[in-house]
Amino acid sequence: MLSSGAGLTGSHFRVRWILVSAAGMAVAAAVARPLSYLVGGAVHDALGPVFGEAVVGVVAGGGTLGGVALAQWPLLRRRVGWAARWPAAGAAAGAAGAAAGFGALAGLTLLGAEVLGAAAVLVFGIAAFLRAHTLVLRRHVSRPMWLAGGCAAGFLGGALVTMVVGSFAGLDGESPLFGALFGAAYGAATVMALGRMSLEET
Repeated sequence: MLSSGAGLTGSHFRVRWILVSAAGMAVAAAVARPLSYLVGGAVHDALGPVFGEAVVGVVAGGGTLGGVALAQWPLLRRRVGWAARWPAAGAAAGAAGAAAGFGALAGLTLLGAEVLGAAAVLVFGIAAFLRAHTLVLRRHVSRPMWLAGGCAAGFLGGALVTMVVGSFAGLDGESPLFGALFGAAYGAATVMALGRMSLEET
């Protein structure tokens, strides 16, 4: 349960949340994405493209969202009793969602169903993201699926905003600035989810 609704809805908290999310994503993505290519490439050579892409998802998705959640954790730890589980929820959701989505895409592409594979990234990815996030927090918050859905929507929205803005600004998808923009958008959505949940529970 939330210990303090006001602590998650104040403007000072929201601004700090967005800033640490931007910084966390910039750093985590800069580390996790190159590592995912390295590890995933080795698995690809050993076990094939489906497993290779799934491992890329585990490392990139888990490392990135786990890193963002770890950056956000200090802001939560004095406000909610389940703060210690927040980084685990982010890492598990990111790893499961990206692994399921990337693996499904690789498998369907091998079968010649690239269009279906693009849809599978969303369907399998979101389902795995929601399930993993909910499993970590289900006994600690009253509406774990609601919060997981807010985080999933924040990730998708952050990706869309960053791609659109990045294309106009000429940002490289591998750059820290791209990651910071993504993190800020993701942080804005997740802090809205936290605030909405706290208002409903207090």
